[in-house]
Amino acid sequence: MNGRADFREPNAEVPRPIPHIGPDYIPTEEERRVFAECNDESFWFRSVPLAATSMLITQGLISKGILSSHPKYGSIPKLILACIMGYFAGKLSYVKTCQEKFKKLENSPLGE
Repeated sequence: MNGRADFREPNAEVPRPIPHIGPDYIPTEEERRVFAECNDESFWFRSVPLAATSMLITQGLISKGILSSHPKYGSIPKLILACIMGYFAGKLSYVKTCQEKFKKLENSPLGE
């Protein structure tokens, strides 16, 4: 012994090594299809609705006087910020769903 404790079980199953996935990794056709599907669905079903809703709420708050509009540019800067935040919130909210789609792929290092 070298003074370190060995906590490995003698019959423990050793997990398969995950291949290096880096910039030189070439995704399979199935992985490309899932990437495109995730991109489309996250945009149309999450980003667009959240961006539009956040813009409508922001415009409503400006109209009621709860938020002030810019003296020179009006409500445009706040609406653009609300749109951008809604877009990214929609993209981020779809990450778990997309991960599950990749986990369902067979023989895919990305799914592991």
